[in-house]
Amino acid sequence: MHIISKASRKDNFYEFFIRVLNSHVGVSVLAIILSIVLLGALAALYGASPIEVIFVLCEGALSGKRAIVYTLLQMAPIVLCALAVYIPARARFFNVGGQGQLEIGGLAAMIVGTCLTGPPALVIVLAMLAAVVGGMLTISIPLLLKMKLGASEITTTIMMNFICTYLIYALITSGPLRDPGAFYAASRGVPGEYLLPHFPPNSGLNIGVYLVFVIAIIVALFMKHTVAGIRLKASGMNMNAARAAGIQVNRLIVLSTLAGAACAGFAGGMVVLGVTERLAEGWALAWGTTGMAVAHLGGSPLGILPIAFILAVVEIGARYMQAMTGVIPIPPACGRGWRC
Repeated sequence: MHIISKASRKDNFYEFFIRVLNSHVGVSVLAIILSIVLLGALAALYGASPIEVIFVLCEGALSGKRAIVYTLLQMAPIVLCALAVYIPARARFFNVGGQGQLEIGGLAAMIVGTCLTGPPALVIVLAMLAAVVGGMLTISIPLLLKMKLGASEITTTIMMNFICTYLIYALITSGPLRDPGAFYAASRGVPGEYLLPHFPPNSGLNIGVYLVFVIAIIVALFMKHTVAGIRLKASGMNMNAARAAGIQVNRLIVLSTLAGAACAGFAGGMVVLGVTERLAEGWALAWGTTGMAVAHLGGSPLGILPIAFILAVVEIGARYMQAMTGVIPIPPACGRGWRC
């Protein structure tokens, strides 16, 4: 009878742990587990039952058709913003401006949806194309500065986030896009016939959500099974070697960056035409920032999907959890000059 020694078991566990740390899936799973443990610890700190808090969080995001629809609507822009980071990163262009590209994409879709008239299908397609083009135009300035002047794309894309956000805020508060009949800063609403159709009908789940899964699958197939995808991966691993092999590295950088920005722009158009129906103050959550984390945790287009879903569950479930368990941290200065 073969007996495994304790030292051997420890070595096997150490090797397994190292393999986990060296894989994107393993790191993602560990990050999720640690997040759940931290959530339970914070719940206990505020006097709530950790098990109850975690259960209620999952219940708020997954219990019932309505909750699942909200979770999927939250997941969709996260996936697209993660792809906006992932695709250019294969060519070593670090796009952290997904939020700004999403905002401009939503702006473009709203303008087309409120200014054009015609067959609904045509207007919707034109509005979504405008959203895609808006995202690509937003990244074009940092891309040009990177390719021509060698400017850091991290700095320029971050700056574009602020420019895009405050531009939209100015347009809907005191600019030409403000709806004079609204009680708050908002644009005119997109007519109902120009909104993305729901499937199933009246479910609240627009067809843009389904297209997100299609886009992720297409990107995965492109990266793994096409010559251009392999060249893109080779360029990211070693640009000098790729150039020596005859690969047009600069062309791949430009195309991959524009493709990533197109995904973020599409996300903005999908949210405006499928969820908010207009631009308003705070209409877009921090999907661009979340997308950066999801892109690195997912590690691949298909790996992005489950990570984005888990973070969407946390986002939607957290609101329900606070209401049901009373775990709502109150600032110490609340009531003494702070807005609560």
